[in-house]
Amino acid sequence: MAASKASIAALFSSPDAQALGIDPDASDIMIAGLNAGNLPMCVGTPVDMLESDNVVIIQFALDASPSMEAVADLLIQTFNDTMIDGLRGASKSTANTVVVGGLAFSSNITPLWGGGFIKLADLPKLTKREYNPSRGNGTNLYRAQRDAITAAGAYATTVLAETGTPPKIIVVALTDGADNHHEVDPADIKALVDSMTKEFWKFPCAVFETYESGRVDGRQIANLTGFDVFEFKPEPNETAQDVQRRFRRMMGTMSSSVISASQTKIGAPASQTSFWQQ
Repeated sequence: MAASKASIAALFSSPDAQALGIDPDASDIMIAGLNAGNLPMCVGTPVDMLESDNVVIIQFALDASPSMEAVADLLIQTFNDTMIDGLRGASKSTANTVVVGGLAFSSNITPLWGGGFIKLADLPKLTKREYNPSRGNGTNLYRAQRDAITAAGAYATTVLAETGTPPKIIVVALTDGADNHHEVDPADIKALVDSMTKEFWKFPCAVFETYESGRVDGRQIANLTGFDVFEFKPEPNETAQDVQRRFRRMMGTMSSSVISASQTKIGAPASQTSFWQQ
């Protein structure tokens, strides 16, 4: 069941939210953006059904603009077989409970798996029903980042309130283009990222250029939004097969980085907490 705007607003004004870095300005940004489309993403598996109080929350924001069609099948395959299977394997060696949520974005934002955070063991496979760039139009990146942070923040606050233990939160964005909708001010995204307590939060963004997307300035995305950007640039004279190989390498890097970050203990020295595993 989706939360109400009033209930999320109450969460974001709580001491638990403030402990995670959700200050009043960040709270105002997120509450202002709440709507019927993103409220279902702000909830998840009841905390009393989680196996431990050590919770890792992973929220994916996946670009589903039309330029991603060339790698859509590969994204679905590697997300299921490399990212999720890898997380399941890694979670067996830790005492952490991993929950996963997600959204696909083009001009609109579409919650994955119906919205909300799902225990890793119960997560359905990603399919074309949820991720289908042929239905997309444009790249509403900033709104996707805001909605992803908002959903993760709401569920993380719930987890902390009920367990007394702060979760680790990883908000992962993947895009092949710059924002071209201008619906959300990137300064708002940077304000959210800068506000959050870095001991608990990670904000990686993988930038992948396809033939159709043209040049994407990953450094600009990083500067404007505060996300930790890793760029996967094309080589000269790439074939379609070369593009797919490069995308597979990107998904492998992203997967290993997410898996490693999910296992890093909260409070680990900064030298051990670099996100991207090259």
